[in-house]
Amino acid sequence: MLRENATQDNAPKNNEQQENQNQLALQNSTDQLKKIRSALRALRDAVILLNDDDGLEWWNQVAEDLLLLQSADHGKSIFDFIDVPEFRQYYQSTETSDDGVNIASWRDPNRHLKCELTPFGDEKLLIIYDVTRLQHLEQMRRDFVANVSHELRTPLTVLMGYLENFSDQPDIPAQWRRGFELMTQQTARMNRVVNDLLLLSRIEIEETHELHYIDMTKLLTQVYDDAQAYNQEYDHTLHLQIDTYDGLYGSEMYLNSALSNLVINAIKYTPKQGDIVISWSKTSGGCQFAVADNGIGIAPNHVARLTERFYRVDSGRSRATGGTGLGLAIVKHVLYQYDTTLQIESVEGQGSTFSAIFPAAHVRVAASNE
Repeated sequence: MLRENATQDNAPKNNEQQENQNQLALQNSTDQLKKIRSALRALRDAVILLNDDDGLEWWNQVAEDLLLLQSADHGKSIFDFIDVPEFRQYYQSTETSDDGVNIASWRDPNRHLKCELTPFGDEKLLIIYDVTRLQHLEQMRRDFVANVSHELRTPLTVLMGYLENFSDQPDIPAQWRRGFELMTQQTARMNRVVNDLLLLSRIEIEETHELHYIDMTKLLTQVYDDAQAYNQEYDHTLHLQIDTYDGLYGSEMYLNSALSNLVINAIKYTPKQGDIVISWSKTSGGCQFAVADNGIGIAPNHVARLTERFYRVDSGRSRATGGTGLGLAIVKHVLYQYDTTLQIESVEGQGSTFSAIFPAAHVRVAASNE
């Protein structure tokens, strides 16, 4: 009987302890939430919480100032405040880019914003950064590279002309002939670098291009023929596989440069008498271009950086083959115009495959396939 009474006396105490613990946990959670909200309010970037209907749930002071929000705007659609086509496309895309989307401010065209969306559960977190200063710095860099490259072109042309004339003189001493040959080689290499820099600058500066239909069968045949001429000293077996007559809309000159870069790279970095396959095929998402080789391959730690300007896996080998270190950077920027990226699969010592899938929006379906 005494034991039963003791149990009954302890029950209220246990319930009271449990209730105190629950209250303490709730208080801690509330305090943590307040700290998080205070931190978000202190950010210099706009932070907006959106519900599953794209309505405004919560925002910080920066977002309030940027979008001119009021308390009555709670629950309204984000598109009532950011009515920009690029933002809507990015927001509604099923494959949201990790890099976000850059847009011009709808109030001040000289102000540039970057929007990043992070879904979690049924809600989304939208962060808007002011990247105006970064955009201006990037434009200054582009202008500097373009201007310097352009200014170097004339003196290099003069130097190459005189060096060629001196080298052709029949009575030039032997010790000078070797010097002129080396100067001619290095001047030619510098000229290739300048030409690639100018091409890269044009691609970057010309954000939009006049779009034309590109007959990919014709273009790839031209790329293949040019590659065969370059291939004479390597003696590779080149294969051209065209599985669809679908074409593209875009700039043929830039696309030709990008695809040729990939093919020439495969030729240069494959030991003699190798196999290289150039292919154009239809996929569920559009069309794919690919270049596969059985060459030296690339170590995994280099793959992510291959499209950086002047990045070389082996600088000595790259210079020996006449590379400028800009070819894959050009490829990356050309493919960006088609809303695609360069995919690289490689096994060191076994070969590499460079490919890109062109989205259906840029593909023109051949009449026989319609």
